[in-house]
Parts: sequence; structure tokens; C-alpha cells
Amino acid sequence: MIDFHNHNGQQASSADQTATSANIDPGTTINQLLPSLLEAVRFNLEMDVGFISRFKNGFREFLHVSSEGLQAAPVPGDSDPLDESACIRVVSNQAPKLVHDAQTHPTLMDLPAIRALGVRTHMSVPIPSGNGDVFGTLCCYSSHYREAMDERDIGFMSVIADLIGATLQKEQRVLDDISDRRDYIRNVLNSDGLQMAWQPIVNSITGNIVAVEALARFQTDPYRPPNEWFDEAVKLGIGTELEKSAFAKGMAIGEHLPKNIYVGCNLSGTTFIEPTFQTFLKQQSLEQTVLEITEHDVIVDYDSLTSSLSGFRNQGLRLAIDDFGDGYAGFRHIVELNPDTIKLDMSLVRNINHNPTIQAVVKALVGFAEDRNTQLLAEGVETQAELDTLRSLGIRLVQGYLFYRPMPQSQLLELFHST
Repeated sequence: MIDFHNHNGQQASSADQTATSANIDPGTTINQLLPSLLEAVRFNLEMDVGFISRFKNGFREFLHVSSEGLQAAPVPGDSDPLDESACIRVVSNQAPKLVHDAQTHPTLMDLPAIRALGVRTHMSVPIPSGNGDVFGTLCCYSSHYREAMDERDIGFMSVIADLIGATLQKEQRVLDDISDRRDYIRNVLNSDGLQMAWQPIVNSITGNIVAVEALARFQTDPYRPPNEWFDEAVKLGIGTELEKSAFAKGMAIGEHLPKNIYVGCNLSGTTFIEPTFQTFLKQQSLEQTVLEITEHDVIVDYDSLTSSLSGFRNQGLRLAIDDFGDGYAGFRHIVELNPDTIKLDMSLVRNINHNPTIQAVVKALVGFAEDRNTQLLAEGVETQAELDTLRSLGIRLVQGYLFYRPMPQSQLLELFHST
């Protein structure tokens, strides 16, 4: 067992002292853990500077640095030629892991960094990468001669270096998995695995089609519902890529439809204010496009979103709040964004003919919408009884299986050409 100790003759009772000295919280992330761990190592060894380096493309890159505020210390993000570093000499066994005076050591004394930083006692151990290579090094050095340092200290550093290596390997596995999952989603997009279907929206009195909603469908095996794809894309940091692709494909059908038919396309507020999406939108004809923002979408800055929306709404873009009644932010979305349409979620519509309480809620919403010059649209209408109740309450726009299921472009266009 390694004897953890400092050099005032006092024993460190356990590795807990190392963690405590760096204030390591069990809930910290990897990026927070490594600097804290490095600080603990330097503190316990009473060295001036400690750092974690990475070997990459012929250079030594300083990832994390702990120092006593010395000016002559590397800075995270700095790099220097690997072949001019003490680290590579230690890893290649040209220099020992512990050198009490680097200024006089024949292998290290002429290195630029050793001279520039005034390194005397130098300690360095390799950090394993897990594939047989060396990731980099864990190093500590002092500008003073430290005769008391010995192999027990190197043993201590080696244990910490192994821990750092294991931590970095775990992080890399996570990063590799994220990268693979991102690539898979992008490959689906590039191979036309994302297809669109459109569901007509009708006038509840006449049955005439007045709009369509674009719905994403993924042609993959095994099948996964669209919400899972979008949720995963958001977690992987490419939600905007997927949303933009679906939005562009969805609205494109407008040029094939009568000019009085609107096309509803779902999008988050986050993606809408993204500069590249707005650049795309500026190049489009928007008179037939309805931007549908779901009630579930968390909007942090309504002012920015409203400001971004205003110019496009002046160009003809219409705004709808989707899934109203199935989330938590619907009323605020309505108050802050002043939508043209409020889409009632199917949870309010299902069996509404048997639910006087929901009928009262919808009736109140009809009055509210009239006061704000907003349309109400009921989603998920599946029975004649539901339709009759919605009509009696004043709902004039409906969407659901009672009329049409989502359909591909060819079927939708055929539907229009036959009427």
C-alpha cells in the first residue's frame, strides 16, 4: 500500500485528505473533477506547479494546471513541441520519473521549458489511454531543490495518473457513443430516412380542407416514434439540425397546394432564433406557412423570440401554439406570443361529449379566443359525437382520424386534385 505523506514529517491518514484539500464534491463532472484532483496532488506533494498534459499531433497540450500563482507556469490551452518536453523523455525512459534537480540533469537541463520555467525538482508519470498508448502525463515540479521527494511520491502520482486515465477513458467512451449516435441520425437525414406525412385540417361545418399539418416519419428498422428521435437529437446537441430538416421538408409542399391552404410545421423556439434557421427562413415564401410551437417547449427569453417573430409575421408567417392543454406553458405562450391559432390537444378532445367539465373549459377558451382574434383548432377528433360537441361549443377548425389520417405527398395532392 502506498504511504501517502507530506514532507513535514506528518502522515496523511488516507486519500480522503487528498480529496478534502481540493474540495471535491461527489457530484462534480469530469471537467470539474480533474482540476480538483490535480490541485489535491500538488497540495499534498507541496510542489509549486502541477499539470495534466495530453500528447496530440506532435505537441504537448496543457489541459489543466495548478500553481501557486507563479508567472513562470504553463496556462491551460498552451502547447509546445512534444520532442522538446521533459514529459516525452520520461515516457520514453530517457529520464527518470523523479529528478531532484532538472537544472543539472544531462537529459533535461537544456530543454527550453526547463530553463524558462526554472524547474528544479521534477516529477512526471504517464497517463495511460487504455489502448496501450500514453494519453499524456501528470507532472509536478518545484522551483526549489526538494531532496525529500522519493519513490513513494512517484507511486502516489502513478495511482492518481491511473485514476485520471480511467476517468478520461470513460469520458472518451461517452463522447464516442455520442458521436456515433449523432452520425447515425445525420446518416438517416442524408439518406432520406426522414420522410414527411401531412394531415388535413378541415372546417368543422363544411368539411372543406383549410390547412395541413406536416408530421415527421422515420423510415428505419426497428421503428421508433418521431418524438423519440427528436428527444434524442436534443440530448445529443443536434436538435436544431433535425428540426430544420423536418421544417424545410414539411413546408416545401406549399408550392404544390392551393394558395389558400396553410401548412403547419412544428418547431421549437430555440431553433427558430438560431441564426442559420432565420437565414433559411428569409429565403422562403411564408404566406402559406404556420409555425407551430408546442406547449411543451420551454422558452427562456420571450422578448427575443417575439422580436425575431415579428419581422417574419409581417411577411405572412402565421403562429400556432400546439398541444394546448397537455403541458405547463400554454397560457404564457399565448399571452407572450399572441398566436394566430391555438391547437387544443387531443387530451381535451377525447370523449369531450361525456365530460361537462372539459366542455366548460373549451367554451371559455372559445370566448377567450374570440376576444383575442385567435382561432381554436381541435386535434385528435375521432368520433362523430366529439365533432358534434365541438361544433356546438363554437370550434370551427378540426383535425383527426374522423376526417383524414396523415398521408404522403402523392396521396395529399391527389386528394386536392380530385376535389
